[in-house]
Amino acid sequence: MNGSNDSSTTYHALASERLERLWHAVYGTRCPDSARARFDAMVLPWGAAKIPRRPAWPSDIGDDHSPYEFSLALAPNEPPSVRFLVEAQSMVGASPTLSDMRDAALALTERLAAQGSDLARFERVRDIFLPDVASARFALWHAARISGTPEVKAYFNPQIAGKERSFELVEDAMRTLGFGSAWPSLLEAVQRRTVDDEIRYFALDLAAGGAARAKVYFYQRGVTVEHLERMAAVRPGYVRGEVTEFCRAMMGAREASATFPLCTYLSFVEGNPTPKEVAIQIPIRFYAPNDAVARERILAYMRSRGHSTAVFEAALRSLAPRELDAAAGLITYVSLRTGTDRLTFYIATELFSAAARASEEAEVPARAVRRQSSQSTGLPQGKIP
Repeated sequence: MNGSNDSSTTYHALASERLERLWHAVYGTRCPDSARARFDAMVLPWGAAKIPRRPAWPSDIGDDHSPYEFSLALAPNEPPSVRFLVEAQSMVGASPTLSDMRDAALALTERLAAQGSDLARFERVRDIFLPDVASARFALWHAARISGTPEVKAYFNPQIAGKERSFELVEDAMRTLGFGSAWPSLLEAVQRRTVDDEIRYFALDLAAGGAARAKVYFYQRGVTVEHLERMAAVRPGYVRGEVTEFCRAMMGAREASATFPLCTYLSFVEGNPTPKEVAIQIPIRFYAPNDAVARERILAYMRSRGHSTAVFEAALRSLAPRELDAAAGLITYVSLRTGTDRLTFYIATELFSAAARASEEAEVPARAVRRQSSQSTGLPQGKIP
C-alpha cells in the first residue's frame, strides 16, 4: 500500500486481507471461522465503507490516524497471540462528532456482549468515563484477542473531561470497581514527579470473575530507567535490571525523550492491592532511524533471551506494506511484561499517507480544537496491548 490507500478498498476488506496474511504467517493455516467472527464484529458494519483519502475522524490509534492496528504477543511456552485494536467509526457522514463516535463505540460494545463479553463492570464506570462533553481525543476503544480463548478489553479516555482530571477519574473508577485498596499502591508505583505525568488510558477486561483486570497506563516525560526500575519493583518478585536491559536494547544509547514518553501500565485484580502485571512499552519508532534498525534491535534482544525469532519475522513480513529501511513507523511500540519475557509488537496499518495527514490537519481546524480542548499534546498518543 506504500502508506496510502486504494480508494476502492473498504476498511473491512483491507483489514480482513491483512488478518489472513498474518494468521498464515503465525500459525501456518487459514484463519478459522471463529476468529473471523470476532474480527468481523469489531469492523462491521462501519467497515463496509470505502477508505477515504483523508480520515473523517483522525484516530489516535495510528500516527497517520488509521483507526485500527494488529499486534502480536509472544511468550515462552505460550502459543502466539494475535490481537486487534480498533476505534469504531461513525456512519453519520464526513464530519462525525465525539458523541457520534461514542455511539459507534457503544454499538460495538453491544455486539461484543452478544458474543459473550461481560459488561457488568463496564456499566459501573460508564458514566465516569463517558460524560456528555463536546470534544476529546477519543471516547472509547476496544481490543480483542483474535486467536485462542476470547479476551476483550474496553479502553476509556481518562482525559475526556480534561487532562487535569485524569487522576481523579481513575481513582473514582478504581474505588467504584472495588479496587480502592490498590490506589495507594498505584500512586506509590508511579512516584508522580511533575504535572506532566499523565494517565492516558484506563482499560477493563470485559469478563466476569476475580481474574478480570483493570489496567492503568501512565506516560511520564523524560523518565529515567532508574525510575522505571522502581516502578517495576512494586510487583512482587521483580528481578532488578530486567527493565534496564530491555530499554537499552530497544532505544540504543538514547535516553527517554520528554517529547515521546515511554509508557508503563499496571494491572490490578480484585482483592489484591499490588499490581498483578507491570509492563514497559517503548515507542520504538521514535528511537530508531527506520524499521529495519528497529527490527534488528528486536531480533538481537529476543536472541539474547533465548527466544525463537521465526514467528516475529514472519508476522512482520506479512504486514509490511513497504521496505523496512524506507522509514520508521511501521513497528510502533514494543512492550515487555516484566517477569514473564512476554513481548508484544504493534504494527501500524498506514492507511493514510503523511501528506494526507498534514493536509487533513491544515484543512480541518475543528480537529485542532478537539485536541486542544482535551489537553492533548498533538503528538502521536501511544499504543495499548
